[in-house]
Amino acid sequence: MNRVHSCISRLGGAALVILFTLVLPGAANATYSIVACDSTRSCGAAVATHNLAVGATVIYARAGAGALATQFETNPNYGPAGLSLLEAGHDADQVLANLLANDGNFEGQGPAFRQLGVVSAGGSASVFTGSEALASPWAGDRYGPMYSVQGNGLAGAAVLEAMEAAFLASDGKPLAERLLLALEAGEAVGGQTIGGMSAALLVRTPDGTWSDTDFRVDASSRPIQDLRRLWNFNQAHSHMIRAERSARRSDAEAAARDIDTALVLGGDWDRIQRRAARLWASLGRSGPALEALTAFIRLNPAWGRIEIADPLYDPLRADSTFPTGI
Repeated sequence: MNRVHSCISRLGGAALVILFTLVLPGAANATYSIVACDSTRSCGAAVATHNLAVGATVIYARAGAGALATQFETNPNYGPAGLSLLEAGHDADQVLANLLANDGNFEGQGPAFRQLGVVSAGGSASVFTGSEALASPWAGDRYGPMYSVQGNGLAGAAVLEAMEAAFLASDGKPLAERLLLALEAGEAVGGQTIGGMSAALLVRTPDGTWSDTDFRVDASSRPIQDLRRLWNFNQAHSHMIRAERSARRSDAEAAARDIDTALVLGGDWDRIQRRAARLWASLGRSGPALEALTAFIRLNPAWGRIEIADPLYDPLRADSTFPTGI
């Protein structure tokens, strides 16, 4: 038996749509994901699976149009076609029906093997689960106004319940953070019964380019944790940019706050420690500068030998803790 679930909701003009979707090519049928658009008309998705390179063919998003995931037995033709239909103004139900009607039996398999979630930036959402996907161990979904969660090969209903709760409780956070929190919550209560291998996080924003997020972990024993590390590095980089801007405005206190946050999020990234050392030094904060410089050298001795020769650090060389002998 096939199932189609759809929901459309608008709350004060601020539409928020989420679809938890499962995506697995081949026989490794165990995937969970979330697809969403928010009130800024950013759209995105996050997915985890026990298969290789899930982000390459499973999730698709376009700011101002919508997002979708094609799962269980993936039909990658759904992605470009679905985004084009969404951009043309079709709602999620129309897009889903069109994609299924034109499935083309990709890889010799038809709609019975598909799980498909579609969300439009305008607020509509639609989900299809084919009979073959429904037959997988544990498969199910939860949905309400503006969101849907679904999965197969999962530890049980608690996975989707936890994902739903985490997403709804994180309202107000950046869309990428909310998507990632949902994946983490699902994993925390059992996730996929056969373990994980790859995960991806994708958000397209109206500003585009540098504002977008596109992270992929393609072969890992802990893909969601590695995805979190990438996101934290991204946020550390953003805080360092803000710190450098504050320093140029001579706002040392604001710069210090962002440097500290960047180091919490990305302290094991050599580049963040280097930027912190240079910024602290330019602000005349010798103690923190030396701490960051020492940490940077420990993480990357080869680059460290080049870095300490910079005249920027000349005022610090008389300090007994200045790193030498590397």
